[in-house]
Formats: sequence, structure tokens, C-alpha cells
Amino acid sequence: MPEDIKKSPNSETSLSRRQFIKTNAAAAAAGAASMALPGCSGKSVLDEEYPDIPENKVNLPPNGKSVLILGGGFGGMHAACELLDRGFDVTVIEKSNMLGGKLKSWRDPSFGVPPENDPDFKGYPRDHGAHAVWGFYNNLREFMGRHGYRLYKIPREDTTMYNFLNKDGQENTIGFPPPNLPGMFGEIQRCYNLLNDLSRFSAEEERIGKYLLKMMSFDFDDVNQRMYLDSISFPEWARSIGMPDKLIYRLFGPLSEMAMFDHIDNTSALYTLMLLNLAGGSYDDMCIDIFMHPPGETYVAPIEQYIKSRGGKIIYNTPVIRVNHVNGKIKSVLAGDEGSVDGSKMWKCRICGSVFSAPSKPNRCPVCGAPSSQIFALTSGPPKEYTADYYVVAMDSPGAKQVIAKSNLTGSSYFDNIMKLEKTSVFPVNLWYSKCTSWEKRFPGFMDFMPSGFKLLGVTLNWAHDGILNGKKACSQVVVPDYQQDYVNDKIAVIETQIADTKRVENMSDDMIARLVHEELKIVMPDLPDPTDYYVNRWDTYSPQLVGYEAIRPPIQSPVDNLFFIGDWVKTDHLSVYMEKTNVSAKMVTNILVEKAGLKKGKIKILQSGSPNKLLDLCRVVFSIYP
Repeated sequence: MPEDIKKSPNSETSLSRRQFIKTNAAAAAAGAASMALPGCSGKSVLDEEYPDIPENKVNLPPNGKSVLILGGGFGGMHAACELLDRGFDVTVIEKSNMLGGKLKSWRDPSFGVPPENDPDFKGYPRDHGAHAVWGFYNNLREFMGRHGYRLYKIPREDTTMYNFLNKDGQENTIGFPPPNLPGMFGEIQRCYNLLNDLSRFSAEEERIGKYLLKMMSFDFDDVNQRMYLDSISFPEWARSIGMPDKLIYRLFGPLSEMAMFDHIDNTSALYTLMLLNLAGGSYDDMCIDIFMHPPGETYVAPIEQYIKSRGGKIIYNTPVIRVNHVNGKIKSVLAGDEGSVDGSKMWKCRICGSVFSAPSKPNRCPVCGAPSSQIFALTSGPPKEYTADYYVVAMDSPGAKQVIAKSNLTGSSYFDNIMKLEKTSVFPVNLWYSKCTSWEKRFPGFMDFMPSGFKLLGVTLNWAHDGILNGKKACSQVVVPDYQQDYVNDKIAVIETQIADTKRVENMSDDMIARLVHEELKIVMPDLPDPTDYYVNRWDTYSPQLVGYEAIRPPIQSPVDNLFFIGDWVKTDHLSVYMEKTNVSAKMVTNILVEKAGLKKGKIKILQSGSPNKLLDLCRVVFSIYP
């Protein structure tokens, strides 16, 4: 590649389709050369849908060390399993009545239209919201494979999750159909198809290649690049390289709302480029699968059973109040309900664990919308102290901040930086439609669409879509849900949209929010009937990816020797995001504790997230993220 292109950002003014193909051809040549090297031929374990790592399958005897995990969400569950396998005595303290965190689900007999003459009906499922599992989640998939869990695999040949729709009617898909050429030729075909896909979002077709190569040149291992991208929002960065707003808000806007639960204007360029870098390794890396529905029954419940079968203890309905810090170590944890506040009667939701005041028992939880049957009055009683050798905080950042504040741990940059982390909200809205065929007419073969230009609509999907809930294409390891035939027989649509711009609606009633969402859905599907039922979840504990956050994220090990933090909001030097990062942090804290306990066995092999890609390697050498 000519030196002036390699060194001068100004020389990257226009990359035509032909130039882009030439670059891919160079990458193909590099890939072909690498295949000739010893040890570089054949498939890698990273190519496996569920990577099989034999050394991660351990069952060590008790080692005499105890761990208290504060929070039974996604990270806490995975950490508990890993630590139990390595001989630790593990106790999980969870504020609600079930594990799972944002992956939890429950049955609600009051939601939807119950089937007739079925006295054993448990209710239709409700959950926290949709959860995408990218192909590049190698570490999470390794854990799943080790525990015999299988995702619902979205049929690659039949559909795609990347179905973009603007309010003006412009509709584009990405990654469909999949490439059909082998090896590096397939990679070239994939990149060429992607160039075509992106060109439909913007009239500046000749410059699409430039934007794509700029994004692909990001090197996570370069700390200076990380800090630069952390200092600027994605729209600011994108405009600095000449990207038009149409492409920013019609493509990356919906991706941001789906992945980061926030408007693209609020998110740093770093996390958007991290996501694109990970998804760009291979075609399978960019593909999305989902948990078998409902995830509380298909995924969380088996993990709970596994924890208990290995001798782990789970303490439910017990919020953590504070940790007791003495002489440089955590000595104990105080946990339990704190009773009444300022004389007001306090209520608690079993589903989400929220505590709130009300003069009488409310009909629904004001946070997750759970029915009154899941709400109980708090009784006064002294909290209890729990002790262990090590303490792992597996909460989201808002929960961790509450514990730090009440524990008087502030005063060091580590804990002070955690206190600077804000939270973001997302309101999943589910609308139940009976005798409805509107979705199938408008989106035949698709289970979702990613909207732009609307006031409220975020990523939107139909839970009752053919093949997702009715079990026609469900994998053999998972029992078909007992309610699936109802959806088919009664032509039911359960349409969920995730509102990221919650400030627009946070002061509205659930009924008003549902009405406004329905009105916007009718713009997309004019023949959509009125909804029969609805529910609104008001989740306000998500960790945002704001500008400047990478600089203040805490590492897993705190300044207190036996106190650790895990989740998707901590800092690691491993390129990963979202649930994959949470799983990676759970494995990392396990390795730290294995070392602290002096164990000679049990270290977890942590995989690269995503696939190695010679084209990406070449882009990092030739091109630059800088304007």
C-alpha cells in the first residue's frame, strides 16, 4: 500500500467499490499466506458455535475458602458456577425472589387472554426485555456449551435480525443473504455485500468504503486509540471523518438503542467501534441468536439448580445494605430489608426487588409492572451479617454505588470514580394483539425491525413470531413452551418495543405510553388492531456507555484486598462488551481467587471474543481511526 495512504488521513478522501475490493484482495492474499504457516491451517476452536475447552471442565474438591457474591444477576450466576466447580464455598445474596437479573422472566396469569378451560394455566411469560447473543460471544457460548445449554439459532438462510426501517418508509437489511463462497473468498464476498448494504443508507456510495475501513482500523490494544474514542461521542467522531447524518442515525442509531439502550448522541465512539470490531471478524460473529423463551425457565432455572446441586447457597429477598470495612479488609456484609422509611408503609416486589412506599397495596409494581400478587408488605426486623473470605459485588453500577455510599468506602479514586458513573433507563413495552396477522403481512420471515425517525419506537420484535415461540424450529435440547400453540391457533402477536429515550415518557402513565407506542406501530402496520392488553417495564439500572466512562471504569480488583467488582461496566483489557464482558469478568475474578487461594489447578482459559481476521489486521496497519 502506498506510504501516503498509510500515513496521511487526508489521502483517504474517497474509496470506491473497486478500491475496497482491491483492499480485500490484499487481505485475502495475506490470509492465504498465513494458512500456509505451521499451526495456522484448519478450523479454530473459535469457529465452534459453542467452543469446547476441556481444561475449563473441572470439579475440584473443597479448598476451605468461602466467597459471598452480592447479587444474583447474570454475572453473579456465572461466577457462582465457576467458583463452585473450583472448590469454593459460595453464597449468593439476591434482593429479589429469583436469580437472573435482567435475564429473569416470570409467568403472569393476568397478562394477555388466557386459554379457555385450562385450570392448570400458569400464565403467559413476561420478562425483562429482549436479549441478543452475538456470534462473537465466545466466552459466554463456551460456558453455555459446558453446561449443555443451546440458544435459539436464528436461521441464517431465512432471515436476519438487521432489518432497518425509517419512519419515511426506507427499509434496508444487512447481512442477508449470507455469503456462499468458501474461506477467504467468502470473507471478500461478505465485505462486498456489506458495502452494498451500507450504500443503501446513504447517497454517498463512493465514500462508504472509507467509513467502513476507518471503523475497521480500530485497534483495542492501542490505549491511546481507546482514550481518544472514549473522549468523543460517536456522532462527533463519525462527522469528523465525513460520515453523513443519514447514515449515523438510520444505521448506528438503532444499533445503539438495541445494544446500549441509549440514544446514539449520548454514547461514546469507543463502544460503537468496539462492537463493530467484534462483529466484523466473521459472518457468524455478526449474526445474532436469542435465548429460548422464556429465559427464566430455559436458562436461569437450570443454573440455579446447578448452583444448589454443587452445594451453593442462595439467599433470596435480601438486599445488601453495606459492607463492613476493617483494617484494609471486608469483614462482613449487612443485608436485609430495612423496614419502614420515615413512617411510610413499605412494599416490595418479588420480581424486580424494588422497594417503594404506598398507603395501600398497589395493583402493579411501579417499576416492572408485576401484578399485586407479587407485591408484599415489608415487616420490620433486624438485618443480618454474613461473612466470607472474599466478597464479589456482582451488581449493576447503580446497585454498587448504593453499597459504596452506605459503606463509607469513598475517599479513594477507585470508589470515587464508581460514584461518578451514571445510570440509564429503558422502558420495554409489550402489546398483546389477538386475531392479528399484521406482522406477518408487513414483515414476512422477520421477527424484528430496527426503527429510526420515530419518537418512541426502539428495536421492535414479535415474541409470537413463527419459529421463535411456537417451537417449529426450536432446538431439540429445549422443551417447546406450553403456551406456543395458543399463539398459533389464536393468531396472537406479542409485540415488544424498547424505548431508549425514556425522558419523553417517564412522567406518563403506563396506559398513555402503551397508546403512544400503538399509534407509532400503526404507522408501520396500518391494519394493526387495537391491543387487547399491555405491560410496561420501567427499568432504570442499566449502565450507559457515555463519553469519558472508559477512563473512570474500575478494574475488577478493588483497593480492598478481598473485595471485587464484576459486570459489563468494569474495566478489563479484554475486548468484549455486554453479556460477553459480564461473563469474561466472572471468569477473570474466578482466576484471581484461584490464585489468591493458592490453587495449582482451576484457572479458566479465557478466549478471544470474536474471530481473528486478516482483513482487520491489514486495516489496522494501513488505515487510521483519526480524522
